[in-house]
Amino acid sequence: MVERLLNLALIGGEPILYLLILLSMLSVMVVLERLLYYRKNASDVPAISNTLVENLNDGKVSECIESLSAFKGAETEVLIEGLNNFGKGRTVATELMESMALKQQQLLDRWLTVIGTIGSNAPFIGLLGTVLGIIKAFNDLAFNTEGGPSVVMSGIAEALVATAVGLLVAIPAVIFFNYFKNRQKIIMGNIAQVQRVMLAFIEEDNKEVN
Repeated sequence: MVERLLNLALIGGEPILYLLILLSMLSVMVVLERLLYYRKNASDVPAISNTLVENLNDGKVSECIESLSAFKGAETEVLIEGLNNFGKGRTVATELMESMALKQQQLLDRWLTVIGTIGSNAPFIGLLGTVLGIIKAFNDLAFNTEGGPSVVMSGIAEALVATAVGLLVAIPAVIFFNYFKNRQKIIMGNIAQVQRVMLAFIEEDNKEVN
């Protein structure tokens, strides 16, 4: 059993390097996709709030929906959901907007677990490659004693590359994961803000607004 494990460990750190390269490519693809998504769905919250207040002050719900349709982003989607049910009362509008907010949060959170997982585990994968490389280096020394320390030092130097690559993969992944999570937090805060603005115009009863 031990001999089988040793033979498996003697593959060295090279396969781990290929794995880290694949993870790096996956991380880059996710980051680019998320950057495009967040940029495409960026919202002008002050303009949205002004449009909402101006129209609802005059009781123009339909016109407000039409005006908001020109804006993008999760904030607009939540507001339109509430405005479509404006005449059904505060409770119904609130629940439907909360449901839409959760849906938007899921869209904002998409794929983030991938770069989060890569960022947290890539250093350990790199460390595994280093350990395997060191095992192989000492095994090579056992069969080439005439080489002396130079054999081991060369093997260890190559093995440490895996740890360095693991860190190079992990650090950008963690940075972008935190960046997207912060953007998501800001957007969800904007949703709560505009949602409260809209709810201020809805009365507790089911009075219809034309």
